[in-house]
Amino acid sequence: MNRLLLVFLLTIGAVFGGSPEKGCGNNPADIVFVLDESGSIWGPHFKQQLKSVQDIIESFDIGFNRTHVGVLTFGTNNRVIFPLGKYTNENELKTAVAGIRQQRGETYTHLALKRLREEMFSPRYARPWVRHVAIIITDGESNYPQETKREAALCHKENYQMFSIGVGQSVVRNELEAIASSSDLVFTVDSYGALESLRQILAWKACEPPSTPAPPTTTTPEPPPPPQMIEGCSGYKKMDHIWSISDQAGVEETNYALNFIRLTTNEMNIDPQRVQVGLSPRFCDEGNAIRLKDHDTKEGFGRDLDRRRLTGVRSDRTIEYIRREGVSPQNGGRSDAIKFGILIVDNTEANWENALNQARLAKEEGIRLIVIGVGSRVDTVKLAQLAWSEKDSITVSSYSQLSDKKSAIVQRFCDGITQRVWRKSFLESLYDY
Repeated sequence: MNRLLLVFLLTIGAVFGGSPEKGCGNNPADIVFVLDESGSIWGPHFKQQLKSVQDIIESFDIGFNRTHVGVLTFGTNNRVIFPLGKYTNENELKTAVAGIRQQRGETYTHLALKRLREEMFSPRYARPWVRHVAIIITDGESNYPQETKREAALCHKENYQMFSIGVGQSVVRNELEAIASSSDLVFTVDSYGALESLRQILAWKACEPPSTPAPPTTTTPEPPPPPQMIEGCSGYKKMDHIWSISDQAGVEETNYALNFIRLTTNEMNIDPQRVQVGLSPRFCDEGNAIRLKDHDTKEGFGRDLDRRRLTGVRSDRTIEYIRREGVSPQNGGRSDAIKFGILIVDNTEANWENALNQARLAKEEGIRLIVIGVGSRVDTVKLAQLAWSEKDSITVSSYSQLSDKKSAIVQRFCDGITQRVWRKSFLESLYDY
């Protein structure tokens, strides 16, 4: 460990006198770890690197309006493991880091820095009002040193705070210095196991506000407002919502429904840090194909045909999909987001008891169901029982009138992300019915 680093560590130990407080609380930052996963790194050492990153994450105050963390890895190819803002919970972050699997390859550091600039710190993921910090960890010289220096210079022009950490005996000091924003942000350690020694200094330096001239006034500037989820709505909670269209809607009706969905979602700020939108599949197929060899009598063929008749909509399948897949983490669902399911139905329920049970489970899981009934064949009383509340059951006489309800639907979304949202208990759900 170099002398400068040792001095820093001793200073931090003297100041904090033990375990440091969570960093960046009053100075939130967007922090991206850029991790070398090339073939020169032994598998157990790569795991040590991941463990050290998890330990460093513990030093930051992670949260929606606090510090965000992203991870980018590089070998011959580079991979966005997860972008900034995907996880705003410390435990989820650490679990995601622990699950990274090494891809190996060459050391194309220049392409990783390019992706850092063009994607990780792009407006899609990074917040413009916080500092952008990159922590690059590598075990040796890049395959294209000049390209690496050129990409690093482009990052410096964006005013990123760039740390470079070299591990082992094969690192090249002048390349580390070219990557870092300044010489005091360059560190070297003998092994990946020694990365733990950098935990406090990285947290301190990453959270340190940049040096700027003293402002001419003593007035404390107002903190930036939280990101807006819906135009004109003060609610700032993240929102995940899944739309569904009746299985029995025809071509014209489907187009009206799709236009309505687009019109409504145009009022929202859709990105991974704010609002996410999905559309459920249709569940109108009641069986497999009838093959030529399946029947040798007209009676058998007739019975099979009768089984294909549509007796009503299958909201039970739609709600089950929303619960199990639509808002699941593997499909992008976020644990800290308010969840909605919007059902557009135009007929009676084919399996009412199943639909009622799925709606109850959805409510217990905190999924707010908005049910829009279209036409004269819907049962408005039953639709109200499926919906999260009476206000979340809406009817129109035809698909062409869906657009008239845009404001009402947007208001339901706004209410959901503004008010306190709770999971309905089993007894509350029984009372609904």
